[in-house]
This record gives sequence, structure tokens and C-alpha cells, in this order.
Amino acid sequence: MSKKSVIILWVIALVLGISVTTLKLRAPVSGKANTERSRGQTLLDSFPADQVASIQLKGFEKSVTLTKKESGWVVAERGDYPANVSTINNLLRTIEQVKVNNAIEAGPSYGKRFGIDLSATSQEKHGTQLNFSNAANKNIAILFLGKDSDSGGRYIQNEADNSGIYVTSESFPTASVNPKDWLDTTFFNIEKIKSITISPTGQADAIDWKLTRADENAEFTLDGAKPNETLDTAITAPLKTILAGANFQDVASGTDVTTIEKAADRRVATIATIDGFTYTITLVAKPAVKVPDALAKPEEAPPTAEEEAYHLSVKVVANFPKERVKAADEKPEDAKSKDEAF
Repeated sequence: MSKKSVIILWVIALVLGISVTTLKLRAPVSGKANTERSRGQTLLDSFPADQVASIQLKGFEKSVTLTKKESGWVVAERGDYPANVSTINNLLRTIEQVKVNNAIEAGPSYGKRFGIDLSATSQEKHGTQLNFSNAANKNIAILFLGKDSDSGGRYIQNEADNSGIYVTSESFPTASVNPKDWLDTTFFNIEKIKSITISPTGQADAIDWKLTRADENAEFTLDGAKPNETLDTAITAPLKTILAGANFQDVASGTDVTTIEKAADRRVATIATIDGFTYTITLVAKPAVKVPDALAKPEEAPPTAEEEAYHLSVKVVANFPKERVKAADEKPEDAKSKDEAF
């Protein structure tokens, strides 16, 4: 056999090898793939969403554990702070109902071609691992989310299914490995504010200014105001619901809270309510993110100013009256019912 013939044979063998590999990895346009799940079926044959008591999402550098306790779902990495139940339920419902768009005959070793490579050193190539377990810590399902599919949806692999990798009808945009993305960001709302006291920066025990009012229907007055000074109610009226529109980005650790409460540049806001609650709020201005000079371009407009952001800690104390204040003309029968209600 001539050298030329050998080369031709090797080329043919190489082409055939590539063709076979391509055929193995190609999702069939019609017909049924030789995989456990096929197009139109749910990804999992069964998924008892109501039995899930723990969800762990693992990425390249970050991970988050969501645990269902008696009080509800919590984020373990944030000191068991309440989790966003709506987001969790949406994920569980999606896993239970998600359909297969395409089935690809490929074993687990081909995962890296679809963004599922646990040895990779970037989140994009590593993918996201989802572990679902029940209250007895028994495994329900382990899934791997890869990259998005060009045709829509996302590549996903089921650890219990070695027959293929699937393209699902959903892309799982909320399946984040960042703990802060799972927090219940509902902020506390202070109602029936009676007084607001603000300290100067760096002088937590001093008073910069204080507003008070007699009841929840009254307007604020400024303590220490001069006779010729009057408050602009258009400015002070919104302070009656001062934190109604506030939101937070993340939850600080215990160490961070101690740092905030001892910071030299802290300010303290003390808010008392008509119902007997006192909120002590310590605020430390969060430094604005500045674009390094090396990255700034002279022809570009400067970035818009960020909204004011603060590191914040809150302590709440309740001071309820021990006895009900009775009206002078109160009837005995009314007094009894009001005492019981009190």
C-alpha cells in the first residue's frame, strides 16, 4: 500500500470519526431520541416539590443553601434570614413542570460542551449544580444547569439520567448562586411615628435636630425652633412614612453590624411611635463606586450619580403602658370591655 493510500485512509477514518461524534451529539429534529426523556415530556418523570425542604445551588465560587424551617424558608449564608418564598416556589414549580425541547444523546463526559464542567475556573463554563433534598436530608434530585441554548431555553443534565443532555423550555434566570438574590427584601415599615431624632455625623449621643408631633394626625414641629421659624409641611409630611419606600440590597453579618455600630462617622436616627415602639437606626454612608482613572475616557460623559446608600443596623424596643388610661366620663360597662381588650 502506497504512502498516499495510507494518508487517504487516515483522512477517511478521521472524517468518519468526526461524523459519528457529531451524530451522537446532534439532537434529532424528528423521531425519538435514544434518551430516557424525549421532546415534549417533562424533564423529570416525577418531582415531589411539596417534599423539598432544602435547596442548594453551587457555582464556581459562590453557593447558597435555602432551608425550610418551621418559620418558613431561610437563607443559611445570611444567618437564616427569611428567603423570598415566591422565588423559591417559582423555581420548584418550574423544575416540576419544565418540558424537554430537545434531547441530545450524550453522556456526562460531554457536559463541558454545554457549559457543565465542574472542573472549570469560571462560572460561565462551570455551570450551576442544584441539589434538592427532603426533611430527612434524602436526595430528591440533582441537576446541572449549563449555558443557554441558541434556540432558546437552557442545557440541563440530570445526575440520575446518563442517557443524554437536554434543552429545556426554560432558562432558569432566577437560579442564582448569590445568597443575596434569594433574600426577602421586604423592608420594615414604621407606622404612627411620634418623633424623629437625628444625630450629627460622628456624634451618636448628640442631637442635630428633632421633630415631634402630638398624635398621628398632627404635623411635626421642630424642637428648639425660634418664634419666627416655621416648618415647611411639604418637606416634613413625607417623614410620617419615612421608610415606606426604602429597600435593601443585602444582609450584614454579625461582625459587620458591630463595625457599623462603632464606626466613627456613623449617624443615629431614633424613631419613636405612638404605639410605644422605639427604633434605633445606625447609619454609615456607603462609599460611592468610582471608575478608576485608568478606565475613564475623556470623550465619555461622567456616570450618573448613584442614589444615596448606607450600611444600616436596626434595634427595636417596645415600651407598652402597663395600665389603660380611662376617660373621665367612661361608663362601667364600657370600662370592662375596654379593659379586657387592653
